[in-house]
Amino acid sequence: MTTFRRLFVQHWRGKLASLLVAAAIWYLIKSHLEGEVQTFPVPGTATPTTPRNSTAPTLDDTLLSPLTPPPIPGADIDD
Repeated sequence: MTTFRRLFVQHWRGKLASLLVAAAIWYLIKSHLEGEVQTFPVPGTATPTTPRNSTAPTLDDTLLSPLTPPPIPGADIDD
């Protein structure tokens, strides 16, 4: 019984300070994790953006504009 009691009584100030520091760190981490819930996309689980009854995806001109080369000067002249 004396060793069990001595375990808690000996150096009690340091043990209490360590317990308070550990509780403060736990609280800070817990409050930080609850504030930001991050969701990451899982491949294959996203809902499709195009309707299911369409047969082909639609392409917008703004998507293709980086792929089209600039006009060549003099190419429109018929000889």
